[in-house]
Amino acid sequence: MYEIMFGNHPEIKQQFNMTDQANGSQPARLATAIYSYATHIDDLDSLKSMVDKIAYRHVETHVTPEQYPIVGESLLQAMQDVLSEAVTEEIMAAWKEAYQILAQVFIQREEQIYSQKF
Repeated sequence: MYEIMFGNHPEIKQQFNMTDQANGSQPARLATAIYSYATHIDDLDSLKSMVDKIAYRHVETHVTPEQYPIVGESLLQAMQDVLSEAVTEEIMAAWKEAYQILAQVFIQREEQIYSQKF
C-alpha cells in the first residue's frame, strides 16, 4: 500500500517515518487499525482511544483532509492487487464505503484537535 501511495504521491512521503516503514512497524500499525475498525464497525465508540491516539499523531505530522482519499485509493488498490480475482466489485465497494466512513471519523476528530491547539 505504501509503495503504491509513495509512487503515486511522493510529496507525502516526507510525513512518514521511513525507519518505521523499513522495519514494518508503520504497515503493522495500519493493519492493526484496519482490523480493529473492521471488527468494531458496528461499535465505533469502542475505538475512541485508538482514534484519539492516531488523530493526535496525524495532527503532529500535519495530515490534511485532502490526503485521506490518497490513502484510501492506495489501500484499495493494494487490496485489489493482493486479492486479485478473489475480490468482487461488491466487496471493493463495501471497503470503499467503510474507508470513507473511517476517514470522516479521523477528519472530524483531527479538526477538533486542530481547533483546540490553534
